[in-house]
Parts: sequence; C-alpha cells; structure tokens
Amino acid sequence: MNRISFFRVFTAIMLFIAVSSVYSQNVSGNKTAQNKLSAEKWAEDIDHLLKEMPKIHIEPYNHTSKENFELFAEVLKSKLKNMSDNEAICEIAKLTAMIGDGHTALNIFNFHNSNNNESYKVHIFPVMMYQFSDGMYVTGSAPQYGELKACKVFKINGKAIDDVIEMVKPIVPCDNEYSQKFNLPYYMVIAEFMNGLGITSNLNEMELTVINNSGTEVTAKLSAIDMSSMQHNTGASDDNGLPLYMKNDAKNYWFEYLKDSKTLYINYKRVLHDPADSLKYFCKRLEEFINSNEIERTVIDIRNNGGGNNLTCQPFVNLISNNAKVNQKGKLFIIIGRQTFSAASYLATKLEFNTKAIFAGEPTGASPNHYGDNRPLILPNSKLEVRLSSIFWQNSFPVDKRKSTDPEIKVEISSADYFTGKDPVLDAVLNYKYEGHTSVSVVKSVKGVYFYSPIQSLEITEEAGAMKMKVMQMDFIGRNVSFISTGLYPEAGGSFGTDIAGLKIIPANKDLKLSYMGNEWIIKRSEGDFKTPQQLLDEGKNEEAADLLRETKLNNPSYQGLNENTINVIGYYALGKKNFDGAIVVFSLNCDLYPDSWNVYDSLGEAYLLAGNTIMARENYKKSVELNPENKNGKKILENLTK
Repeated sequence: MNRISFFRVFTAIMLFIAVSSVYSQNVSGNKTAQNKLSAEKWAEDIDHLLKEMPKIHIEPYNHTSKENFELFAEVLKSKLKNMSDNEAICEIAKLTAMIGDGHTALNIFNFHNSNNNESYKVHIFPVMMYQFSDGMYVTGSAPQYGELKACKVFKINGKAIDDVIEMVKPIVPCDNEYSQKFNLPYYMVIAEFMNGLGITSNLNEMELTVINNSGTEVTAKLSAIDMSSMQHNTGASDDNGLPLYMKNDAKNYWFEYLKDSKTLYINYKRVLHDPADSLKYFCKRLEEFINSNEIERTVIDIRNNGGGNNLTCQPFVNLISNNAKVNQKGKLFIIIGRQTFSAASYLATKLEFNTKAIFAGEPTGASPNHYGDNRPLILPNSKLEVRLSSIFWQNSFPVDKRKSTDPEIKVEISSADYFTGKDPVLDAVLNYKYEGHTSVSVVKSVKGVYFYSPIQSLEITEEAGAMKMKVMQMDFIGRNVSFISTGLYPEAGGSFGTDIAGLKIIPANKDLKLSYMGNEWIIKRSEGDFKTPQQLLDEGKNEEAADLLRETKLNNPSYQGLNENTINVIGYYALGKKNFDGAIVVFSLNCDLYPDSWNVYDSLGEAYLLAGNTIMARENYKKSVELNPENKNGKKILENLTK
C-alpha cells in the first residue's frame, strides 16, 4: 500500500542573507533577450498541464469552470508568439492560480524538489516585505540595502505600490485574501514575475522607492541574484528583544511560563515532529508542568505555523481537550493569523471543535475545509513544476463554506508594533475579560444517541448537571478520534449553545436540528443499535459493513466524509485486526468505486498477500503498476511474486 503522502506547498520563504558576491551573480539580459523556449514549446507545456492536471488534482474545476479554464489556455497559446519567456511563466502562473486553492501553485521556490530534478531557474531581489495594517514595509534585506529596513514601500519602478499589488495578485495562489496577503510579497521579489508582468523593464534591476523614518522619499536600485545563491536563516539568531511569537524559530514547539500573569504560553510553530524533541515527550513535559503550576490562562500561538503533517498533532489536541485545568472557557486562547495554513488550519479546526478556546489575531490563511497534499507535475519543456492538490480535507462540517477561521478577538499588527517588538495580539488576550454563559434551566432532555452520518453517531450525555455532545470519527490512519467534543448550554427558547462559535443545537420533536453558520439540518435519533462499519467488521459482519459503505456512497455522492481514502483506512482497520476477509471485501468495494486509482489495487493486493492468496495478490499488484508505473513498492512485490 502507498499510504497518503503529506506534502505542503511553501508558506514562507525564510529571511535570507545574500552572499557577499551578490553583484557578480547578476542576471544578464532583459525583456528583449532571446527566449529559451519557442512558442510551440510553451504551448506543449500548457497542453500537458491541461491533459495531466485532472489526473492529479481532485477537483480542478471547483473554482473556475472547465470551459473558462480551457478558454484562457487557448487564448494564451494564441498569444505566445509575441510573448517573452517571463510573460509566458506569468501566464502559466495565472492559469495555475485560477484553480483556486493555496496548495496548487508553481513550485517556483523549489521547496519540494527532493529528487533534485532539473528545474526552471529564477532570480530574486534580496529584500523582504510584509503587509502590515498601515501598509507594505521592508522587513529585511541583503546588507547593501540595509537602509531600506523599516521603510514604507511607496513605489516599484515608478508604479504606486497599490497598483503593483493589483498587478501581482492574479499569479498568487491562495485559499483566501489572507493567504494571498501573506504570499504576495514573496512573488513581488521574483525577478521573472516582475519582468513578465511588465512592472520592471530589465530583468536584472528593480527600483524600490520607500518613505524612510524621517519622511524622506528614497529610491534604491536593486540587483537580482540567482535564488540558489541565497543563504537561509536557520533561526539561530539572537532572540534578545524579540516578542515571544518571533523567538525560537528553529523549534517546532516550545512553551514558556509568564509568571506575572500566570499565563502558560505555547508556541506551535510547525505541525511536524521535532527530531530533537518528540511531540510525545513534549506533551508529557507540558502536562507535568500544567499539573504542577498555577495557571490562570493558556495561550496556544499558531499564527506563524505554515503547516506540516496532519498525522502528528493528535497527541497535542488530546492533551489540551482532555485537561480540565486548561480547557476552560475564558482561560484558553488560540492565536491565529494569515500564515496559519494547511496542517496548521487542520490543527485550528481540531482545537475549535474539541476545546473551549477563544480565537484571537487575524483570520487564518486556509479554509477549515480545504484542498491539500499537493503532488508534482513537471512541464516537459520548461521544467516548471506545478504542484496540484490531490485531496480535499473535510475537517469541519460539510456545510462549512468559510474561507477562513475567524478570530473572536480581532487584532492586526502595525509596522510600529513589529519594529518595536510589541505584540498587540498577546496583549489583547492578556487583557480579555470573559463574561460567561447565561444560565437557563433545561426544559427538554436531549440525551441519547443520534444518527449523525451513515458512518458516525452523535451522543449527548449528562453528568452532574453538565451536558456534553460528542461525535467520533476514524482519522486517516485508522485512529478513533474525536470530531466534536463540546458542552451544551441551555438557552432561552429551548435551544442549546455550544463551545463552537456559530453552532446551536435545537430539539426537533424526538430528533435534533443542528444550526451552523446559517445552515440547518436534521439528525435523527437512533431507534435501535447504531453500528459503524468498523463495529460491523469487528463482529465479522463483513458484507454488511461493505453494504453500508456502498449504500452511503451511492445515496450520498456529495458526502465528502466518505471517499477513497476513508474507505481505504477502514480496510486497513480490518487488516490491522487480522480480519483478512473483511479487508478484502472493503478494498474490493474501493476498487469498484474508484477503478482508475492505482492505490486501491495496491491495497487489495496487500490484503490478498497477507491472506496467503498469491494469485489474487499478483493480479491486483499488476493492475496497480499498470495504472502507476512509478509504484516502486508494487513493482518490487510483483517481481517477488512472479519468481
């Protein structure tokens, strides 16, 4: 089996320090230089993108219709003869951005090129910029442009910065306006983009006009360098004077106790295991600290968390949600921002649905439900690598159409805050006063088990006068984890509020109505013994489990909670229990539902192999390799089976 590969497209370029030989590495030529590729070669690349894109991206036309996408491509191809290479790159970037999700992008920064494939070389102007609440400012630069730091950007090559921003926006991949705001400054320093968009006339030079601290207008001429000549900051610089959210950049997670306010501050920088400090050990230390210290509030800071691997964060979610000392309304806060993206958005949703946290800061850069796990597509002539989202992550309710997770405590950072080392978001959290729920007596009991989805139940319990609602789910590696865990609070009119912003529970005769963000739907009370496919497999009712999955898929084709990956996970659940017959039945169903997926045949082949049926194992591994000649593991097993 080829388990889900977890990639993440870039969410930030680390602050760089250009090498001293910067001027000797300037790019020669300008917009009128001879193109490396002919119009015919660029057209072949575009055709390759159109042909192969639907094979990788799970829903490439969700944002832009197929007709409009293909029309743009055809018009583009008709204009290629009069375009420079840089203009062609920009148009392909626009075409890619039209797919409409932040994980689908040109891999122009070469962050995923682990195989050292030949790639299209780009050049960069060695400055860093950021959009604060009061405008675009230079936050870092190569030493020779040091006078630009902390200056407000006014113009680029004589064009007003607001006009430049509008020109660059169409090539920037994003889930929403906040990820666009975060990503945009990085695209504004790529020489090929700025030249191809007509902002600069010379590929090698960019004029940056700024307003310095004394109010004087200053123009600097920047020289482009090869991106490979940059040195990346490792986060090992001196943290003295930095606000908490900017410290310990090299660490994936760390915590600090603020004695004056009795605040536990946790910074979760990357959703990844740290080789020097395993998450399991970190959570153990954190729990010991929580249990042995007086804590008035807990702050979890994920504003600068660009993502990582969804697989890794569950132990942290369990710790926070299950610790009554920390998980209290008005005492638990999550700081989010425009850089909170990908796996960090997944983490935010897990905390939103399983804790009493109050969110602060800026909206996240990703939608709660979003596309991700991008896979590579190399364009044959230019060698440009396009990353295409292969999975839709339904982390929230199916009806959740939010573009971002929004904070209850909204705070933006200004340039003055940043350059003086202040943190207005943390200050707002420390000064926040929670008013609490208004107490109303319970009119009608809603305790019981409900039919939340064809493969999930919703259970409401009552203990010591407190009501709690819980929905469990099987995650993508077969763990039974909490999807929703919230208190229920009686309100006037008979409804119940929850710890999840926007979610209300309304009794509807013997059933329940869930109301969320303007959407309402009924869930039925379970009259008999509700059993999930996993429970049926545990009882050896393999065909019943497969029938339930099949009926659910056929009767609810738009239900994102049951897809190829979900069914595969359920199959591996059976395999892990050594229920080989059950695994074969479930994997066979997946092959029927997704006959063009090489991975489902790989999984079925594995089940047959473990069951001792080498003939059927060979047949399915052969099918898998035919569909995906790059399935190296399948090839190896097939070779062993044919000896």
